[in-house]
Amino acid sequence: MDPLDWATDDTAVITQRILENTEEYDIILLHDASASSVEAAFQVIDELSRENYEFVTVEELIFP
Repeated sequence: MDPLDWATDDTAVITQRILENTEEYDIILLHDASASSVEAAFQVIDELSRENYEFVTVEELIFP
């Protein structure tokens, strides 16, 4: 799921896009070039963890 984080520096917008559109088994694409994307990542991880989502690395997906 691509929240288009590169197109805005508004952490709340990025976070909202992710939380409203993420579904089970999605891969969330974020760019670490801006502080807003990094902060959104932390917020999303906290919220989706509370919803029992599990986070894995790309390596874990490719080499289970």
